[in-house]
Amino acid sequence: MAEAKDMGGVVVGQNMTFMDALEKASGEPLYLDDLQLTGMLVGFALRSEHAHAKILSVDAGAARRVEGVAAVLTGADLEGEPRQTPHKRGAPMIARDRVLYMGDVVALVAAEGAAAAKEAMRLIKVKYKPMPTIDDPRAALDKGALRLWPEGNMLNHGKIRRGDIEEGFKAADIIVENVYRTPAVDHLYMEVEAGCAAPLPGGGMQVWCSTQQPFLMRSNVARVLGLRAESDVRFIQTLPGGGFGGKNEASLDVTLRAALLARATGRPVKLVYSREESLIASAKRHSSIIHYRTGATKEGRLVASEVEVYLDKGAYAASGGDNPPAFKRATYHSCGPYDVPNAKVDVYCVHTNNPYGGQMRGPGCPQVHFAGEQQMDQLARVLGLDPIEFRRINGLKEGSRTAWNQRLDESVGLLETLEKAEAASGWKTRSGGSRRAADGRLRGFGVASCLYGTGNAYSAAEAYIFLTSEGKIRIAAGVVDFGQGSKTVLSQIASEVLDIPYGEFVMGVVDTAIDPFGGTSSSSRVTMQGGKAVYNAAIKAREELLRLGGRLLEVDPEDLELSGGVVRSKGHPGTKVTLAEMAAAFVTDELKQIGVADHIPPAAATDKETGLGQPYEVYGFGTQIAEVLVDPGTGEIEVAGVWAAHDVGKAISPMGVAQQIEGGVYMGLGFCLMEEIVQKDGRMFNPDMHGYLIPTSEDIPDALESIIVEEPYSRGPFGAKGVGEMVTVPTAAAIANAVHDAIGIRFPELPLTPDRVAMAVARAKKG
Repeated sequence: MAEAKDMGGVVVGQNMTFMDALEKASGEPLYLDDLQLTGMLVGFALRSEHAHAKILSVDAGAARRVEGVAAVLTGADLEGEPRQTPHKRGAPMIARDRVLYMGDVVALVAAEGAAAAKEAMRLIKVKYKPMPTIDDPRAALDKGALRLWPEGNMLNHGKIRRGDIEEGFKAADIIVENVYRTPAVDHLYMEVEAGCAAPLPGGGMQVWCSTQQPFLMRSNVARVLGLRAESDVRFIQTLPGGGFGGKNEASLDVTLRAALLARATGRPVKLVYSREESLIASAKRHSSIIHYRTGATKEGRLVASEVEVYLDKGAYAASGGDNPPAFKRATYHSCGPYDVPNAKVDVYCVHTNNPYGGQMRGPGCPQVHFAGEQQMDQLARVLGLDPIEFRRINGLKEGSRTAWNQRLDESVGLLETLEKAEAASGWKTRSGGSRRAADGRLRGFGVASCLYGTGNAYSAAEAYIFLTSEGKIRIAAGVVDFGQGSKTVLSQIASEVLDIPYGEFVMGVVDTAIDPFGGTSSSSRVTMQGGKAVYNAAIKAREELLRLGGRLLEVDPEDLELSGGVVRSKGHPGTKVTLAEMAAAFVTDELKQIGVADHIPPAAATDKETGLGQPYEVYGFGTQIAEVLVDPGTGEIEVAGVWAAHDVGKAISPMGVAQQIEGGVYMGLGFCLMEEIVQKDGRMFNPDMHGYLIPTSEDIPDALESIIVEEPYSRGPFGAKGVGEMVTVPTAAAIANAVHDAIGIRFPELPLTPDRVAMAVARAKKG
């Protein structure tokens, strides 16, 4: 447990104005599509007409003769077959011999303008031999199923083996068994994928985009172009228009292709996908088929959980290679935040001809929690127990061991989230009230809990702190602020450590020529791991500022203190020096580095045969309670209220945490009620915003309360853990449980669209 003196309080834990709020409101920052460079060309990608086919020939002769066209690239023009990632199953930058999904690119065009590029694409002649498709991940593992890869269709198989599953079920008085399905879902960020590349003197390349992995972007550009990452490639971040995990993979696709065109033409190239391209080609939340079998005693104790999950990986492996985040997280989150002594979990990540599955807010977790939390609800109701009490009986607490046998020694706030959500929602009184509203709709209440591992295998981070020539403090941490407020949070951490006012801090966009390696801005790791690196660097910076102040004042640094941004003598407060005065004396260029530090978290360690061990260093916990109103005639569901309590360790920025919770609930609501990639045989039927629906302001609950629970983590900065992803994890399950409470019907498949609900009600009436 973090000590009280390490919990902050002057700046940390306070609501500070977001650092970039004013510049965003003024429209000052540039999005990628705003970027204009001298001599810049526009890039376009020609995509496959088939979900699976052999490429017999590509004729680009006529396209190359179009006036204004600077380059047309086909697979034959590239050395080897460069891929999005080093993985042998990664997506090719330009398909050469075959296409495996509708998003595959068969040619790239760079031209002076869009009209010339589109005319060139029209003239490219591609001859295909269509091949059979496979679109079901479970069927893709059948004996005799079509093989998309020589090694087979399974990318990986994850498992947990704890206790004796057969003996566990023998001890159960009640067993609940069901199959659940969730669809592929798109991120639908406001800013579509876009990238720009410009050749540098000497053969290097400078690239711009809004990615979540700046240094991975740099290394992959170097790999594809045959360059050295640190010396030949420079990456500069542009203002992101949303990410939610999708700009881990999709930003690689578009920027690497822009770089190939820039190398071919010797000129800057900007490539911006259309919304239709984005929907067809970008990574998705994995669709899933989930089989649960769960057993409990009549006293309400869980004794066994058997889980089998099929994740649709789509055509290609993405940035996670053999061990994508959704696969790992589905494995280790499938038994939920509960004490399960006997567990058997199998998760299969399987290739199909669908768009490839990638990272999306809480990858793998909303799927398994949607299923697992309905299992918990059913067990509680069969046993005659209150669903919250059932979770309280089985919930993890300090000293508990998870289903993968990891002992939790600190920062386990599940039971408090149950208590806080229960109290805030009025669960005890409202859940037993009238089921029918005044307008005839049926009212229901549902609860769901979750846990969420913070960080991943790439969680080390480094931070630099500079004194600027203006006397400001600049932080460089190599992590991207996608709107979650990480610039603000990292500045609050440094401000608290240094005792320098928050307004004296600045952070620029990520630039690999300046910033250290900060890791990926995903996996809910930026505050905890990036923040800890900043915390450590700020300690070093404090020492350096006292040393510099001592030189100017001719006082031993041991006799000085730094307070309110001023270095002064402990015994003679009038003897002092400001940051601006130190900058004038010591900053000979724009920046002087005053603090450097890193943070290396404990290594993940799990057994290959059983899966037991420590996949994550610490976990966030949450409970959400939903109130719904269901029209049994039309099937329309209104989410009237959500009370969301989440254990975040320490809320560095309470306002930012509350906003993250709200945004996560909105995304979980969309996942539950409306979002779905409609596809058959690898072909998408709703690649636009008319067919792909997301929540609007009219869908937002009238009552939405964000409840912050703080169970500090000793290795986090001021006790903080991650928050950004877990907040979307339990929402769909809470709503589904509330719908069952209202109309008595279980829905094992998402989304809960009005037609699906109305038909289920009609079937129930017929008996």
